[in-house]
Amino acid sequence: MAPHRDQFKLLDKIVIGTTTFSPPFKASSVLHDEARFIHVVHGNSRLYVPNHQLSIQASDSFMMKCESFVNNWFENEDGSQNEVLIVHFYPDVLNYVYDERIPAIFTEKKEVNPKAVERIPLNVMIENYIQGLRFYFNNKAFVTDEFIKIKIKELILILLNSDKTGRIRAILSDLFQSNEYEFKEIIHSHLYEDLSIQDLAFFSGLSLSSFKRKFKSVFDTSPTQYIKTKRLEKAKTLLATTNLRISDIAYDCGFNDIGYFSKTFHAAFDCAPSDYRKAHVS
Repeated sequence: MAPHRDQFKLLDKIVIGTTTFSPPFKASSVLHDEARFIHVVHGNSRLYVPNHQLSIQASDSFMMKCESFVNNWFENEDGSQNEVLIVHFYPDVLNYVYDERIPAIFTEKKEVNPKAVERIPLNVMIENYIQGLRFYFNNKAFVTDEFIKIKIKELILILLNSDKTGRIRAILSDLFQSNEYEFKEIIHSHLYEDLSIQDLAFFSGLSLSSFKRKFKSVFDTSPTQYIKTKRLEKAKTLLATTNLRISDIAYDCGFNDIGYFSKTFHAAFDCAPSDYRKAHVS
């Protein structure tokens, strides 16, 4: 089933929208001159940016600056659809919303680069804001350009007023500037995550063939071999030092198939994971 979208526009751009879709679903994109406030009405996912990842569940809200991302949405046990509400921010739309008088928050000097994505603790103000928007999606006759401008300003005020750490203020001051990442930083941030070589190439801004060549020059081996070796090394450590179930260790090390994990481990170390644990624990 194709995703169902409901949208409000300014300057012919989608600025507020809801999307309902059937998981599992993988979304990936590079946000150019765009930032987003996202509220998950229903669903669970793992959100990845070049050097960070977040586990997302229903009722979570987060702010994402101009950046590339991969979002893996998980299937719901009851087979239900997911729903997200997104407020999109663009430089020209913000200029229009604030009548060419952009507040200082969007231009103030920052001391450090903020993260590409920040979770926003749920509070009454955000809950009421979301419920209000959902009412207007069902009553579109009341929606005008001026109304949309007011709702965007309201969201900014809510974000600032609910920011206890200064992290949201930092991300708002840097909405449309992508962070810079070292190649090794991207790789090591996702060694044990459910990301493909293509995803890592995407985060690096390289084609798959260019990524493999650069990886070889940096690590002196292939991406597949390097990542497999690192995951198996971690698995060995966890088997010898923890009481975690072998299936949990496999997942923690980036293996989503227990059979494949056992086969790969045996091929590398000439023993099963359970036998390795027995030998090293005793």
